[in-house]
Amino acid sequence: MKKIIILAVTFLIFNFSVIAQFTSLPIRLVNATGAPLTGEAGNIEFTKYPHNFPADKISGITVTEIGTAGNYVVKGFTDFQYVKLWLSGVEQYWFDSVLTGNIFSYLSNNYVTLGTSQTITGSKNTTGSWNALSTGSFLYSGSSTSNTFYKPYIINSSPWYNDLSQMPNTGLLFKNAGDSLYLKRENAYYSEEDNKLYFNTTGTLGTFRIAKRSNGQLFDFNSNEFTWSAGTGLNLNSSIFVRDSISAKNFTVIKDSTWYMLGEPLSKLRVLSLKKPFWANPLPYPDWKWYYISINETGATTAMDSFTVMNNADMTFDEAPFEVFGVSSWSDVDTISLPVRGSYMISYSVNLLFPYTEVTGISARDSVRLRIVNELNQDLPLSYAEEWIEFNDGTRYSPASHTVTKTFTLFNSLPGMKYYLQLYAVLGTSLINAAATKPTITYLLVR
Repeated sequence: MKKIIILAVTFLIFNFSVIAQFTSLPIRLVNATGAPLTGEAGNIEFTKYPHNFPADKISGITVTEIGTAGNYVVKGFTDFQYVKLWLSGVEQYWFDSVLTGNIFSYLSNNYVTLGTSQTITGSKNTTGSWNALSTGSFLYSGSSTSNTFYKPYIINSSPWYNDLSQMPNTGLLFKNAGDSLYLKRENAYYSEEDNKLYFNTTGTLGTFRIAKRSNGQLFDFNSNEFTWSAGTGLNLNSSIFVRDSISAKNFTVIKDSTWYMLGEPLSKLRVLSLKKPFWANPLPYPDWKWYYISINETGATTAMDSFTVMNNADMTFDEAPFEVFGVSSWSDVDTISLPVRGSYMISYSVNLLFPYTEVTGISARDSVRLRIVNELNQDLPLSYAEEWIEFNDGTRYSPASHTVTKTFTLFNSLPGMKYYLQLYAVLGTSLINAAATKPTITYLLVR
């Protein structure tokens, strides 16, 4: 194998430092004795980074031999990159990696550099992201007719993309922003998840209202039955209470043989009356009732009944906002008061964390019970609910959440009676591994 060296003199080194950064590269090949190597144009090749041969061999270059002194000129380097010399497929380690290519095309395609106070004129198209640093600004100058933006957008990675709560007076908004309902988020916000508009009540409850300017009527209604007041809002018209159809009305029906199956005689008088039981209303809503009376031919009353026209429901939620742990005694989880005497439908719901902590290596059966009891400590068997787990030795049990719900009916004998939702844990493991949170109790007065 021939040993190839390159003879570099002062003027050739100068050419490398300047010309090597462009598309033409001059080289000279000599052997170990200094004799020129000729006829090697076809064996001269170059690679680009990472310089794997022949995968990274540069194509499209031409090698021309100049004279008979071993001088060659390599042309056709277009990409701005470092190259290495290969001769007959052998890398020439004495040849340092040289930067070649058209530096002007590279700078033009990849960089824009402006000096201080320089101006770009004419129409320029840009792609990609333009970043305005917090220490800089975009300055506007000229007349309002000669400086315009064409469809500016806020990208979805911008902190303002979904947040308009702190939009400044000079902020950029879309054309229809003035027709949209934009409020500070601490006052109101729209939830897409449940399709509701929420008004936050950070102050006194009931102080946040929707109203027209100058306390005008908020919506249309039948003025024969309702009136509007700037102070109290929508009100029932007083004339509605003196109508015969609502104050008291008797209905007499014909004989009906189907009623005989219900234990009533065929000949009778049935009366339905709509009236108030008394004027001192103890209920939190209008206390109108339907009264039914069935009278036989002799005038004796054979059946009587009544029911409220308007039922009422109420709910307490999370009165004990922290977790209530189950122990071997009844613990209060939530409370509710029933306003009047009557029959109620009660529903409760509790998020039960059971087991509360990770459990392993035990064999036992744990259970958690829920019930409702009144302030007189009278038990309500229909209110009981129970969750239980059979722990097996060798099995690992991770904390789990269970939703426990129960619906039942009860008769409340005293107005204002308080009822307690309670938790009791029967823990064979001797561990506090059950807790209740987020309780709710709802009542519906049905009669």
